[in-house]
Amino acid sequence: MYDAINSRYTYKGSQVLKNKLNIKSEKKLKEYETKMVAFKLLTIQKLKFNRTYDENHLRFIHQYLFFEIYDFAGKYRLENITKENFLFSDFHYIEDNIKIIMKKIDLKLFRFCDFDILVKKISEIMTDLNVLHPFREGNGRATREFIRELLEDLGYEINWYLIDYNDILNASIKAVIDDSEQIELLKRSIIKK
Repeated sequence: MYDAINSRYTYKGSQVLKNKLNIKSEKKLKEYETKMVAFKLLTIQKLKFNRTYDENHLRFIHQYLFFEIYDFAGKYRLENITKENFLFSDFHYIEDNIKIIMKKIDLKLFRFCDFDILVKKISEIMTDLNVLHPFREGNGRATREFIRELLEDLGYEINWYLIDYNDILNASIKAVIDDSEQIELLKRSIIKK
């Protein structure tokens, strides 16, 4: 859970995110969200929406995954948040910074990259998006789907369910300073189609 004092996104006096079902139990909301997003991740893979690999694409993924749960689905957060004493990017700069991150994505160049270089570039994009944390909730899931789609269009597969959640979470935290662990996880998990 993120730390945000008097968050505009939570019910008064709690850490529970305001949601369309008016669930006020953190545990019940997490259970519902986990099931709904797992279903949405399965369906988004089958539907193959238009993929532009820009900020609108990431926003679309987030909206698709969380629309039934949160009013803020697909919208950039409007407050600063921290997690375990790490301050994510100031919300005032999200729109500018996400454009800079997305400019790093060059499908033509990526198609001709050596595998090790490609994985390094993917890791860098993942780390940048993690530090930016553009949404109030669901950043990791939206980013992983974005990366899965990007890899798929480059002729690779990654199954995030084969990577232990805590391993990828810990690697993404460390990646801010050293992304070697995240790179190794990706190398072991990405296969050529």
